[in-house]
Amino acid sequence: MLYLAAITGIDTTQYEAAAIDGASKWQQIRYVTLPHLRTMITILFIMNVGNIVKADFGLFYSVPMNSGSLFSTTGVIDTYVYRTMTATNNIGMSTAAGLLQQFVGFVCIMAANKIVTKIDEDSALF
Repeated sequence: MLYLAAITGIDTTQYEAAAIDGASKWQQIRYVTLPHLRTMITILFIMNVGNIVKADFGLFYSVPMNSGSLFSTTGVIDTYVYRTMTATNNIGMSTAAGLLQQFVGFVCIMAANKIVTKIDEDSALF
């Protein structure tokens, strides 16, 4: 959706000028569309790097439903936080695990932003 909105925001006269200059559709994509999408691609990359440590809670909790054969394989931080909270009522441990997960995601976002800043300062978040 975001990419489609960014593409519709590109001025059509640039595509017309590229077609008049003899550019094929692939060349129009390469030299007109992708340069306009560059900032959008980098910002979405930075924001999605933070989700690298997250898992789909619904999938990893509702599919195995604590069955013995899948339990060890589907144990991720999200399900650990939930199971620790419900089974042992240990609020401190579940909060610490969730905080650690968010901290690692934040570090990943900061590292990705630093890498993007070195490549192109205008595309970085800050």
